[in-house]
Amino acid sequence: MTEINQEGRVSTILKVMKNVKESDLSVNQYFKEKDLPFGQAQYYLYRKSIEKFGIEGLYDQRSNGNNLKFSDEMKSFVKGLLKHNQSLTSTEVQNAIKNEFTTKISNTVINDFRREHDLIWTEYASVKESGASEMIVTLALNSGLIDAITDSICLCAQNKKESDAFRESKLMQKDHQDLRSKGRFTSEYNRQSQVRESRFKPLEEKIENKRFTSMNIFSLSRESIMRYVLALFSLPIATANGRIRSVDNPRGNALKYLCGFNYKAATLDKHIRELKYLQISNELIEATAKFWIDFWSSRNMSDTIFACYYIDGNTKALWSSKPCYKGKVTMLGRVMNCLEQVFIHDGQGHPIYFQTFSGNADLGKNALRMMDRINKYLIDTTTLDDEFTVNRILIMDGGGNGVETLRNISDSDYHFITILDPNQVNDRKIKSVSKEKRYDYGTAHLIDCTIELEDSNNKGYIFETRAVQVHWDNDKTSVLITSLSEEIFSTDNVVKSYFDRWPAQELNFRDLKSGVNIHRVVGYGKKLVDNTKVLEKIERLQREINGLESKLENSLNAIKDLENALQMRIDEELIYREKSIVVKGTRMLSNQDAQKLEDIQREINSLKRGVKKIEKDYEKPFKLLKKKKSELARIIDKKKIYRVDVELDQIMTCFKISFANICCYLLDECFNGEKMTLQRLFEVVFDLRGKVKIDGDQRNVLIERNPKQQDVMKKLESAFDVVNSMGVKDLNGYRYKFKLL
Repeated sequence: MTEINQEGRVSTILKVMKNVKESDLSVNQYFKEKDLPFGQAQYYLYRKSIEKFGIEGLYDQRSNGNNLKFSDEMKSFVKGLLKHNQSLTSTEVQNAIKNEFTTKISNTVINDFRREHDLIWTEYASVKESGASEMIVTLALNSGLIDAITDSICLCAQNKKESDAFRESKLMQKDHQDLRSKGRFTSEYNRQSQVRESRFKPLEEKIENKRFTSMNIFSLSRESIMRYVLALFSLPIATANGRIRSVDNPRGNALKYLCGFNYKAATLDKHIRELKYLQISNELIEATAKFWIDFWSSRNMSDTIFACYYIDGNTKALWSSKPCYKGKVTMLGRVMNCLEQVFIHDGQGHPIYFQTFSGNADLGKNALRMMDRINKYLIDTTTLDDEFTVNRILIMDGGGNGVETLRNISDSDYHFITILDPNQVNDRKIKSVSKEKRYDYGTAHLIDCTIELEDSNNKGYIFETRAVQVHWDNDKTSVLITSLSEEIFSTDNVVKSYFDRWPAQELNFRDLKSGVNIHRVVGYGKKLVDNTKVLEKIERLQREINGLESKLENSLNAIKDLENALQMRIDEELIYREKSIVVKGTRMLSNQDAQKLEDIQREINSLKRGVKKIEKDYEKPFKLLKKKKSELARIIDKKKIYRVDVELDQIMTCFKISFANICCYLLDECFNGEKMTLQRLFEVVFDLRGKVKIDGDQRNVLIERNPKQQDVMKKLESAFDVVNSMGVKDLNGYRYKFKLL
């Protein structure tokens, strides 16, 4: 190209770029409407060149030799280089050519050459970074968990694809196409008020206008979905706080060897939100519940006719300026916006099922409903050869033992064991007291008896149940109640079953919540709904206020007359106060005006005493009326409240409790059931660094020994032997083999 042509070309480019910049149209719209010598994509390339090199970046540089011919000598050099180390990237080959021949060859030419000579880059050809945390991925694959979750997602995606909603979404047009650039959301699009306002809308509103055909999940293969599942499962390892946005931190690079691909936070965030639009959380919860019920029951086979399930809750603080359903967040010691989760744990303390609720959740009431949901999975694991039916016992703390709940459980196929608060117990409620006996499993004396409890929601209804008084040797007393009769469940077993709750479940659950960050809210939308409780309370208060006002009608009319007269005197008083001047704390008025002001003030005080006298004659009704009016004024503006959408939070909680269960499996299977907190497991095992190398069909994971913890290293060697004997294969078909160096 001649110098004249070069100048003309650059001048044309600069002119077009200036016109685009000065135009009121968006870049996208400008290129659509105008007939220009180059396209929108080239425009951005030119702009990038100017930003990087200035106007010089627009000139044709080919004459300088940047794309010289790929000579035979160079080809021989590259062929030898790649045969020696096929894991070299094309950029590394390009740099090697430049160092050897002082010539730069484009990556495209190098990639074409590699394809022609079967020298394509091989990821596993060299030693790569790894870590002992690959053990947890190995066990997750071996257990079948990843397959179960993947199958559930694939099934939901297929069902959605065959639904009417999916077919209808094909007819939907893209919104604001002029503000998009090749499928990407531009800053202009994101700044629109309707886009900003819809960010926190509930899922049920967003999904009405969702174009399902644009979702990437419907085009993913099963293997790709499985890789995403592994990435989400591995978040407690790849991030310090369990948040997807932390994946871009250095620690998040662990995904490279955990799931085989180093996903960015934006990619995982998009995937998890597509799962949200599938409304998959309930199916995912049930799929994982079925898996863990079958898994743990097969590993902990028991011939006892009793199966215990621990019911526990977890409250998450929800930091929002909007009024949402509230509950007591114990870890913060305050009542505030929150999400509350109810968990069901098996007898060994493993979380197997949960539900998330907006605001305070009735622990006992929801527990029974949740047990009914998974009852079909429990039947297969709690029946002994079709001869005996296992008695399923729900063990709850004092937070879920309302009398109405206990009555419902008693009328169901379940039994309960729970503890009473001291204010629920007095000697007048106790009867049928048995002889005192010594506790076989601790330092206490036990007394079996019957207790009568009154249902606060049904005044006069007396609920009678078995109780066990536990008089500890340290002078403390506990009272447990149960629906199990003494004939089938002894007094000692009642006490032991309840107090085993701490080591078997409470301790593990506390560790789990912090270890996998279950206490954090993942994400949510909000929907403004009627606050039914407040509306009912307002209606009740208005009814009670009307009743009191009707009863006090004559007195209120008299007070109203006095208050009207009082207001007139106050207005007169104001006239004289405004005429006066205050000097050194003394009001200055003429004698005549001062006398009139004094008379008015005397009359005001007299009227006030008259009002008080009337109120004193009906003191209690007036106090009650004032109290109810004050309460009505407090809640009158709280008729609406935001209900939080929990879909996204439930999906992520599924992965978190699955990770915790696999950690329990790791300790049980590979460390001979040793007790270890998740934090310690992370510190002494998962944080060990290493290398991975592919040798044939084997994935050799070589872990560096920690010389400061020889006792742990010995246990880890045994654990590696157990894992290696399983013959687990990764997603690429390579068999895991761990070794401690």
